[in-house]
Amino acid sequence: MLGIGPEELILVALLALLVLGPERLPKVMRDMGRVVGDLRRTSDELRSEFLNADKLLDTATAPRPGPTQPAAAAAPPVETASGGPEGESAFDREMREARERMRGS
Repeated sequence: MLGIGPEELILVALLALLVLGPERLPKVMRDMGRVVGDLRRTSDELRSEFLNADKLLDTATAPRPGPTQPAAAAAPPVETASGGPEGESAFDREMREARERMRGS
């Protein structure tokens, strides 16, 4: 755990108890646990998206069966009820909404 042994961990806990006091220490530790949990979940999501990005690229660039159309004659993306193109990822939707907000202000 970052090169911290049990002796150092006990020393840090005792210092935190002295500085924060027994009333505030449980709340601070609970908040720290939530922050670490959120960081861990975010890190796991980012890692899984990074590792699966090549699969998404492969499916996006794979030739589709059926009649081929020139790029100029391709149909525009189908709009969904949310106002975005069909198959739009959450990141793409957030970026589109941010651009629209920037244009509106």
